[in-house]
Amino acid sequence: MQNLTVDGQNLTAGDVAGANLEEILINLMEHPSTNGRVITGVKLNGSPYSEEVPHAALEVERETIDSLSLDTLTLEDLGLNFLKTGPAYLAALLEALPKIVENFRLGDEQEANEHFLNFLEALHLLMTLLEQTRHVLGLWQGGDEEDSSSLNQYLESLAKILNTLIALQEQKDWIFLADVLEYELQDSLRKLAALLPQLCQGGH
Repeated sequence: MQNLTVDGQNLTAGDVAGANLEEILINLMEHPSTNGRVITGVKLNGSPYSEEVPHAALEVERETIDSLSLDTLTLEDLGLNFLKTGPAYLAALLEALPKIVENFRLGDEQEANEHFLNFLEALHLLMTLLEQTRHVLGLWQGGDEEDSSSLNQYLESLAKILNTLIALQEQKDWIFLADVLEYELQDSLRKLAALLPQLCQGGH
């Protein structure tokens, strides 16, 4: 590895150990230059890199890496970015939901499941960012107990719905799954759409 940069700053590649890309990235996140930061983008040999399957970076041997460039953000910046993009992200999820419901009801299981899995992954990311943002930015902590309780109850309720959906998928009960998507999850996401502005106000 000849060239290594983090947020545009050159690092000495020899100072970062690792026999493959995954080990290198893990060691980089322990480097003083990235302390308390999160990787938001990776360029490998000049091209954007992302894992198509978990731990695919293990297969990228160090000898094949000529250049590696990372973009990072602090957890605080990541949280503030979520406050800006969260409403649009949620709107996109709500827009995608009716098509998934329709595919399940029409019996198009393969296409429905493909979109459903992508939807669940995106929803899980949204929930993770929501919880992290509240924690990192100290929102609704030590303030209005009613607001904090509302968000906690909402997250617990949404988690139960997701568990139900996963169980129904395993049982291949597509019609019941479509009903839960339309009548429970959609309503839950609309409630989150009402909660998000309150969370965003706390971040200003």
